[in-house]
Amino acid sequence: MLEAKNITVNYGARAAVVDVSLRAEPGELIAIIGPNGAGKSTLLRALNSSVRTTRGEVLLDGRPLESYARRAVARRIAVVAQEAELRFPVTVMEFVLGGRYAWSSAWGWETERDVELARGVLRETELEDFETRLMNELSGGERQRAVVARALATDAKVFLLDEPTANLDLAHQATMLRLVRGRCDDRESAAVVVTHDVNLAAEFADQVMLLKDGREIAFGPPPQVFTPELLRKVFDLEVLVDAHPVTGAPRITPVHVISGKL
Repeated sequence: MLEAKNITVNYGARAAVVDVSLRAEPGELIAIIGPNGAGKSTLLRALNSSVRTTRGEVLLDGRPLESYARRAVARRIAVVAQEAELRFPVTVMEFVLGGRYAWSSAWGWETERDVELARGVLRETELEDFETRLMNELSGGERQRAVVARALATDAKVFLLDEPTANLDLAHQATMLRLVRGRCDDRESAAVVVTHDVNLAAEFADQVMLLKDGREIAFGPPPQVFTPELLRKVFDLEVLVDAHPVTGAPRITPVHVISGKL
């Protein structure tokens, strides 16, 4: 279980995250939603101690995160960071196997189990035919799937995912989130996902946090958080919220008003 207690993160004099608390329980997927500059990525980095908190603390299984060795953290927390470029002269298999480094032997060699896990996630992410391809030969969407595959290969109990569906088509967006959702359901992992896609969050998340200017505006189940009033407050945008005709989840549609008319 990963928990943030009243954390604040400052960049110099600017507060990027202000007094935010969050508790990611096993089996739960939490989506963090907000406009650009809301502090979403900074909050995610604080949950992995990639940035220092100015106040508050982050706990992993009841212990302060900073009390763990980095290798121990890497075994428990898998991260998909938001990267502008991600091109390495390594094969897809080598890249995904990199997610197993925290479990490697003293000699640094991968085991048969490591290879088996890597091949399994390559199948899950529909990259089994790309095993020997170089990362710098992949499209943006293919690279993003490889990044998610590397995180899944860690076998971690906590996933911190920053825009994991970036550059993906509609089908692969749903596939990636189903895989993360499946880890939460079947392996009792917890996931915290930063995304701009409110409709995907409504379908896959158990809880949603709305952030604006580094502050929590609302936190709760999607039907409670995805209301026209709260979304207007966060995004300064009129929206229509109704129920998805198949799943019943909230469905959010922007309403564009021109000269006072719809």
